[in-house]
Amino acid sequence: MKKIILIITLFYLGYAFPQGTIRGEIKDSKTGLAVPFAKVKVEGLNAGAVTDFDGLFNLKLNEGNYQLIINVLDYEEQKKSIQVTNNKVLELNIQINPFIKVKELEGATVVAFRKTANTIAGDDARRRESTNATDGISKEQMKATGDGDVGEVAQRVTGVSVEGGKHVYVRGLGDRYTKTILNGMEIPGLDPDRNTVQMDVFPTNLIDNVTVYKTFTPNLNGDFTGGLVDISTRDFPLKKTISFSAGFGFNTESTFNKNFLSYKGGKTDFLAFDDGTRALPVSPTAKFPDPTQNDETLSTMTKSFNKTMAPQKTKNFLDQNYSFSYGDQLNLKKIDYGYNVVLNYRLTNRMYDSVQFNEYRKSTLSNETDLTPFNKATGTLCETDVLWTILFGQSVKIGKKSKISLVLFHTQNGKKSASIIKSVNYEINPSTLLKQSLQYNQRSISNAQLNGSHSLNKWKVEWKLSPTYSKINDPDIRSTILEEIKGDDGQIYYDLNKSVGSEIRRIYRDLTEINLSGKIDFKYQFNVWDSLKSDFSFGIIDTYKKRNFTISDYVFDVENTDKFSSDPNFYFQEENIWTSERDQGTYGRGEKQLANTFVATQNVMGFYLMNDLPITTNWKVIYGARMEKGNNTYTGQNNSGSVKYNKQTVLDEMNILPSLNSVVKIPGKGSNVSNIRTSYAKTLARPSFREISVAQIYDPIQNRRYNGNIELKQTTIHNLDLRWEYFYGRTELLSASVFYKRFINPIEIVSFDLAPNEVKPVNAGTADVYGAEVELRKAIGFKKEHQSHLSFVTGINFTYVVSRIDMNKVLINKGTEFVTEKSLREENAREGEEIGNYRPMYGQSPFILNAFTTFKNDKLGLIFNLSYNVQGKKLAIIGVGRLPDVYEIPFHSLNCKIGKDLGQKKFWNISIAAQNILNRTKTRSYISHQAENQIYDSFYQGMTFTAAITYTIK
Repeated sequence: MKKIILIITLFYLGYAFPQGTIRGEIKDSKTGLAVPFAKVKVEGLNAGAVTDFDGLFNLKLNEGNYQLIINVLDYEEQKKSIQVTNNKVLELNIQINPFIKVKELEGATVVAFRKTANTIAGDDARRRESTNATDGISKEQMKATGDGDVGEVAQRVTGVSVEGGKHVYVRGLGDRYTKTILNGMEIPGLDPDRNTVQMDVFPTNLIDNVTVYKTFTPNLNGDFTGGLVDISTRDFPLKKTISFSAGFGFNTESTFNKNFLSYKGGKTDFLAFDDGTRALPVSPTAKFPDPTQNDETLSTMTKSFNKTMAPQKTKNFLDQNYSFSYGDQLNLKKIDYGYNVVLNYRLTNRMYDSVQFNEYRKSTLSNETDLTPFNKATGTLCETDVLWTILFGQSVKIGKKSKISLVLFHTQNGKKSASIIKSVNYEINPSTLLKQSLQYNQRSISNAQLNGSHSLNKWKVEWKLSPTYSKINDPDIRSTILEEIKGDDGQIYYDLNKSVGSEIRRIYRDLTEINLSGKIDFKYQFNVWDSLKSDFSFGIIDTYKKRNFTISDYVFDVENTDKFSSDPNFYFQEENIWTSERDQGTYGRGEKQLANTFVATQNVMGFYLMNDLPITTNWKVIYGARMEKGNNTYTGQNNSGSVKYNKQTVLDEMNILPSLNSVVKIPGKGSNVSNIRTSYAKTLARPSFREISVAQIYDPIQNRRYNGNIELKQTTIHNLDLRWEYFYGRTELLSASVFYKRFINPIEIVSFDLAPNEVKPVNAGTADVYGAEVELRKAIGFKKEHQSHLSFVTGINFTYVVSRIDMNKVLINKGTEFVTEKSLREENAREGEEIGNYRPMYGQSPFILNAFTTFKNDKLGLIFNLSYNVQGKKLAIIGVGRLPDVYEIPFHSLNCKIGKDLGQKKFWNISIAAQNILNRTKTRSYISHQAENQIYDSFYQGMTFTAAITYTIK
């Protein structure tokens, strides 16, 4: 109570005796890094402050003119004249110059920098000083490119590609070998088909920077090899900022299209969650009576299902996006409190007209190279996607050496889909099928992160706690497949012919996952020879996950009738529902597959030791090891119920992961510097919950099924890296890397010879990946009088990769026996086709190219950005037997954005952006020896143009 009275008293005294507030940040003029523990004195007064470990300081003074004096070891003294106004906040960004002689003689200063990366210079400084080989994107770059979410941001990082705008591939490796963390802590993904978090759920105005670690050190998670993507949310705000933006988008295929497909959903669809309209109307365990029992309960249960089954044409509006952010800090003597509130809302409509899903096979005759169609499907798929996000972050700084932060984050996503697709079966029971589907996918992440950072003399302690609850729900996936028959009279008739695949089906899918993660890191700094600073680090981390997954599946038959309609709604109309009186009409029956309900857990405990040891002033070695104990359990059963698992351990491994890194610094002229980095590390890739299971997950739109494999083993990877990087100027960079990775038991996706629409993960022996990367970022010079307000920066990065997997060591289940992949390929080879010992690795892109150009005129408040991205053809599905391999075809992505500040104080900003300017189609194709490529699936979404206006008060 006394503390509350004291705070209230101080609050009112502040208004009784008004003062002005100075909030400042002190940075190194050469590196752009914040400088901690700098003394800020007021000339002529016994007043001053000391920057904290973020380089920030606060000072209160009476109204008037003052001279600030900044002093810190190894830096020139800096003076700054200021004018203070009562009840106003003066924001300062002060750059101080290091002594040149210190840089020349010692090669490095002894000041510990805060490695902020929210500017291009800061990002380069972090990369230059990092113990790991890293790449990244700063907040400044995000603003320039106009990217809306982290999925768009990530594809601009060297060696990074993004599949579907959501899933990150680093160095061309699949998402299983890439890990995503939020503020250094693991969070679960929402897509059961993937191993990484979807990048599109993180809008850029939540983000401070994105860092991609390409080499492993023991203080990082051990289950990655391509890259570890760390998304850092907004930190302690330096100044009060209020921002609001609104934007609208036009897509050439979707917007205002009268043929856009949708259906009547719930009243809260615009908020990205269902209001109960799609809820399962019967108990998941309820049993449907058989029609022969003449039980009226069958009619009642069937009638309880939602009667909407058919897509309907509707005219949609423009894409929309809105955002709001507010941040500030309060200063009370020895306590500083800062907070950020960020809200985002986005609605997009996409129409894929002439979408294709096809199945081809090789001919049974080895002298025929042309692929034979098995099933060809084409039609229209439309999606309405709503995403909103809220973040509340707050930090308390206690003195200059302790900070405690709490970040609360929630994202909600709802996608409504409707499709009409016509397929033609060619081989088994030739027929034409009309398939109409409705789907709603609802997903959410709720995350809290509590962390602290404390400096205690030579010790630094950081701790983090992070619980996460995630949920993905597919309520009422509705699919109506009817056989289309052309009568002798030329009329089209429809039939529910099960022998050719006709059916009426409704699926309710639910996944929930909890994730509890905690870690504590200790770092001790001590002097070694010649008074060089060495860091000894150790820490403990534990992450526990639990996933509940269930699918309720219902099939509807039509009894004793020859009256069929192409309208799916027909079958659920009141008069067409089965009744015991007339024993005719539609009735339901449960068809729950036992394998599609499971509970899985994973616990990974880790401990590490690491030493950052300088050998000389310009050479340091970082070595250590990480121990990880991983344990997975599984509770479920196969479809027949003959095999049951009750908390059975399906993965139990303890691994020691050594790491050795070397960094040689080569000082150049002025602030220019080069690094030569070498690295060896052992890392892991664990199978996902869905993969190490007996689940069978069906995609009703693509008519494809995924089968789990409970016998999977984890993958072990040995990594070698060599990198040279040269930093020159404030934002210029040149780097080159080579790397090698050896995979033991890599996990690959193979298809079934007898069921081409089904796939399954398998361990595939061993694999090798060799690669090289180059990156150039260059600023075009202007005359000296224009350098302060004009900048023109262009950049390009290219990654080239060769991967191979030994097919003699890949075993395929042929039904009655296991054979090697090579022998199976030889058995189905075409005449003249030579089958080697190796093929490319699944999901591995042979090259990735990113390029950008940014022009800024600060005097006019004008910015222009043009960016390009493409990745090479990569193996998407491994063909078995007569099934050809499926490759993802390169997609050339060209985007641009123009932004302009308005008004004398530049509070307003307008921007125009264009995406997919080249108007390309995303395609995967069957590729076989001397055969014409045939489409596996294809999505054309057109070009998108957006305009936005933003109002910001700083």
